[in-house]
Amino acid sequence: NRDEDVFPDPDAFIVTRQPNDHVAFGAGGPHFCLGASLARLEARVLFEELLSRPYDVEVVGPVERMRSNFINGIKHMPVRFRRRSR
Repeated sequence: NRDEDVFPDPDAFIVTRQPNDHVAFGAGGPHFCLGASLARLEARVLFEELLSRPYDVEVVGPVERMRSNFINGIKHMPVRFRRRSR
């Protein structure tokens, strides 16, 4: 939220800034992520394909999270795919 037309002192990190309308991935408006629709489609196709296969997915190691001012997600998650027993 560094738009100088919207925020006074836009480069300062002010946690209590009010109002603070987010302009993140799903916010809409002129700052909406152009790749949002593609990212959602890719994620949906990935999970539809994984879950439609005859495999069980098991987490086999520590999950490493990625947290920053811009991203909150999983950086590393080792998994094992095993064919389901019939």
